[in-house]
Amino acid sequence: MTRLVLSALAGLLVGAHPAWAHVTVAPRESRPGISERYTVRVPTEGKVATVEVELEIPEGVTISPQASTGWTHTLKRTGDRATSIVWTTDIKPGEFAEFGFIGRNPKTGESIVWKAHQRYADGTASHWVGEPGTRSPAPITTLAAASQDDSAAVTAWLETYDAAFNAKDLEKLATFYHPDVTIYEGAGINNGWADYRDRHLGPELKAFQNLQFTHAQTTVTVLPGGQAAYATSRYTLKAKMGDRDIDSEGLATYLLLKGADGAWRIRHSHTSSRARRPAA
Repeated sequence: MTRLVLSALAGLLVGAHPAWAHVTVAPRESRPGISERYTVRVPTEGKVATVEVELEIPEGVTISPQASTGWTHTLKRTGDRATSIVWTTDIKPGEFAEFGFIGRNPKTGESIVWKAHQRYADGTASHWVGEPGTRSPAPITTLAAASQDDSAAVTAWLETYDAAFNAKDLEKLATFYHPDVTIYEGAGINNGWADYRDRHLGPELKAFQNLQFTHAQTTVTVLPGGQAAYATSRYTLKAKMGDRDIDSEGLATYLLLKGADGAWRIRHSHTSSRARRPAA
């Protein structure tokens, strides 16, 4: 009996594919209702090559596969709806492959569960369809609505911008701008932070005395995906420049991008201003 059990166990181990060689789908977090670029990563562990990968397309999701050489893909359909995508490939033991597609997320729901089936040259398969924490978990993308925290963070960020502006701190102000920022002010245009700093902002700040600058009535809209936003605001500027007293107000629109470090930066700025009217 013991010999039979050991023989059966050995057979299972020879044909098994390790549970840690998970198929994954990135990113693991996205937003409802947006188009996202997804990457399916498929590693081959053990001694048998992967020859086919099938990813089920959840209800409410539509996809557009990435064209590539080195593999082929087909879409399985039920009626007009694509229900799965099948990649035919050859992923040798110890190697991995990545397959891309554009997916349109459902407008509602908290997550997307991507059930995947990995098939091997010997006719066996691994089915990544289980719950998190099981031996064969399905990849999951969490859907998170745009956070109000992002809007509050941009508003607070503009307040620190005002402080740096009033302090005439060009080094600090540089952290607020993308290197390739475009600045539209009135009929003038500056291309890039260096141009704006050296030919506009720097000389202007140097000439200002008794500077008072502030943003108010700021409205922030974070765009789908959470990596871009635009802000509109009113601003006021008071200063003395030589014998001239400046007391102006204006409107500003900023296009903002979030960098890999999580910091927002101005990619485009468009402002207009006029002298403030005397109080009635």
